[in-house]
Amino acid sequence: MRSIYLKIISLFISLYLILCLIMYFNQESFIFHPLKINKETKFTYTEKFKEINLKTNEGITINNLYFETENPNGVVYFLHGNAENLSTWGNVVSIYLELGYNVFITDYRGYGKSEGNITDQTQLFSDAQLGYDFLKKEFKEDQIIIVGYSIGTGIASYLASTNNPQKLILQAPYFNLKTEMKSRFPFLPTSILKYPFENNLYLSKVKSPIFIFHGDKDYVITHENSIKLQSVLKEKDSVIILKNQDHVGINDNAEYQKNLLKILNDSI
Repeated sequence: MRSIYLKIISLFISLYLILCLIMYFNQESFIFHPLKINKETKFTYTEKFKEINLKTNEGITINNLYFETENPNGVVYFLHGNAENLSTWGNVVSIYLELGYNVFITDYRGYGKSEGNITDQTQLFSDAQLGYDFLKKEFKEDQIIIVGYSIGTGIASYLASTNNPQKLILQAPYFNLKTEMKSRFPFLPTSILKYPFENNLYLSKVKSPIFIFHGDKDYVITHENSIKLQSVLKEKDSVIILKNQDHVGINDNAEYQKNLLKILNDSI
């Protein structure tokens, strides 16, 4: 009888280890949802823009869109969410252009026309730095505003912690992905996660003013994450909860736009 119990226990352990391995080697498909497009595809936006291709140290091309306005006050570097690509993410730029800022948006590896595939978070950080370095050739750092949305908040927070932008704005951030993993897959060890994206750690090192926006109807990443992040913010940093706002469309939210105007005019 004892041997039967041992075999059953052994079977469950084996199945659990197999599950962990499956999750480890396939976690990119759970976190990222890239949509590739042909390199010959023409982006269609009414705003003035140009494509910028940047090369990584490995020779991988990262595709970016750069929207420009006349006599810009500075530039917004937008780190987008985990799905789609630049053929749709360009729709976020109008509010920033109207307020007098150029907008630079990057497609992560494997998204849109960007080459390669995401295999670890250090790639994402170094690829994002390429865009930041490009912008530093045109603007002083105190004219660069980093905006991160959803999965992009981890990249944006890290970028701000290792540089000195004018401001950091986060839309619907998570505390960190380990916490998210615990809530969604409590039976799995967080040690298998290759993308911890520790917003709580990065934000504690950001010297720039930080402004966090989160919808109270966000059921993808709940606004409790942003409230929890308050513990690592500086005294004058802000967390603004948007009423009746879900996970998408924050740029179109009237309250967000009103506060954004104050932020860019340094009146908040």
